[in-house]
Parts: sequence; structure tokens; C-alpha cells
Amino acid sequence: MKKILGLLFIASVILVSCKKDTRSLQQIQDEQMQAFMKQNNLSGFQKDTSGYYYKVINTGTGNALTYPDYVFYLQTLKDLNGNTLKLQGDQTPTIENGAYLANYLGYVSPKGFRENIIKLHKGGSIRAIIPSYLAYGKDGFGSQVLGNTILDATFSVPNVSNSISLADSLITKYKATIPLTFTRDSSGVYYSIITPGTGTDLITTSSTIKVAYTGKLFDGKIFDSAKSTSPLESPLYGLISGWQSTIPKIKTGGKIRILIPSYLGYGSSAQGAIPANAPLDFEIELISAKN
Repeated sequence: MKKILGLLFIASVILVSCKKDTRSLQQIQDEQMQAFMKQNNLSGFQKDTSGYYYKVINTGTGNALTYPDYVFYLQTLKDLNGNTLKLQGDQTPTIENGAYLANYLGYVSPKGFRENIIKLHKGGSIRAIIPSYLAYGKDGFGSQVLGNTILDATFSVPNVSNSISLADSLITKYKATIPLTFTRDSSGVYYSIITPGTGTDLITTSSTIKVAYTGKLFDGKIFDSAKSTSPLESPLYGLISGWQSTIPKIKTGGKIRILIPSYLGYGSSAQGAIPANAPLDFEIELISAKN
């Protein structure tokens, strides 16, 4: 009898262990999202009927958004482990680096992104926990967003009407964190002369200059530099527009800090570690100039 009971017990264990998980992906990820919010003490989130959770941080005071609107927006994407996800290597726009994205709202993809952004007015921001089936799905995106990744996303929509006013608002906010006084050039570059220099040569866009410099994104990441022992040498007209309008403001031996809007930098084209539409922060020392 004991032997029969023992066999029945073993059989029941095998049956239980072989029982398949019949939960759908939606159910599994919903449990994961709820556990994430509980673990991180995230309160005030609502569940949308599509399946994501969201919390409007700031509704915004501008016009309500509609799908036909052409919108400028900033985003930061993280996984549930807190890792910031880069969709294009180092060229990923984020809220922190000030690089923005732009599109007609109805074309913003994935679906979970546009469904959150449309809840805002211009000037608003929102945080959302987005399941993979409303984000990058089973295939993921690039090397960092793996398949079936749940996203912790933040979106911000500046209250601006065009890329020029957006760039100016981003620089205005950023320069407030720097203990220098900046002046806005008519071109749109903000500059602060640290040392005017003592040279006598007239510097024009035709001048060939040697400079030491450090270039940073607004999140503090250095993307390029040259030391005084191995300076960059180039005709000024061969450099980005933001340099052409401000380098002539100093003389040889001078130093200048310039904050460049993206349209006077590299515009909508990503370059190396510089995302598309990224404003740039340069500190430049003019070592020599010749005409």
C-alpha cells in the first residue's frame, strides 16, 4: 500500500512540474510591471487600456497635442534594471543630453510612445512603464534593447513652435547650471569670453587657426578634444558654423566657452558620439591664427 501511495505521489509531482505556464505575455509582463512599481515605490501610475502604466508629471500649459501635429520631443529609455538604453550606439538622443526628436505625432513609433505623448499639452512630460508588445517587441532594437524588453520611459514635449526656439530654450536652461555669464550672439550661439587674448591678428573665416578644445554634450559626456601640445589646425571656414561666428571674438591666447544650437553644429545628422539634433558645449583656447 505504501508503495502504491509513493508512486501516486511521484506521479502527481511529475504532473505538476510538467504543467505549462498558460499565462499570456500580456499577463506575465503586467505582473513584472506591477512588481517593478512596487519595488521602486512608484505611486500615482494609471493603467491604460492598451496595457502600459503611466503618470503625467506635468500636463503642460501649451496647446493639447493631436496626431497630425509635428512635435519636438525628448526621451529617456531605461530597462527595469535602471540601465539607460542606447538605440544607436552613443548617438542616442535623451532628455539629459538635450538632443531632441521630431516627427508628426501620428508617425512616432513604437505605438506605446505616441500613445503616451498624445496625453500631453506642449510643455508637458510623462513617465510610462511600457510592455514589450507596445515597444520593440520580441525582436528588440539594436544591441541593447533585447527582445521582450519592458521599458521605463520618460517623454518631454517642449512648448515651442520650431527647432530654433527649441534650441534656444534648451541652451537657456543648460547655461543656468554653469557659473559663467553668457551672451547670445545674433547667430544663436551663446558665448562667454574667459580670456580675451593678446594677439593682434585680425581673425576672419579665412584665417587658419590652431586650437585646443574640449567638446561636450549637455549631459557632460566629452565627445572630442585636442590638447595644446597637439592642437587642431584648420581654416576657420572649414569648421562648424557655431565656431565661425564666435572664434573671431577672441585673440591669440584667448579662451572662450560656447554653447551651440544643433542647427549651427551638426544638425539632424549624427556624427560619431554626437546624436542628431544635439546642442554642443565647447571650451576653446586659440593658440595661433594666420591669414
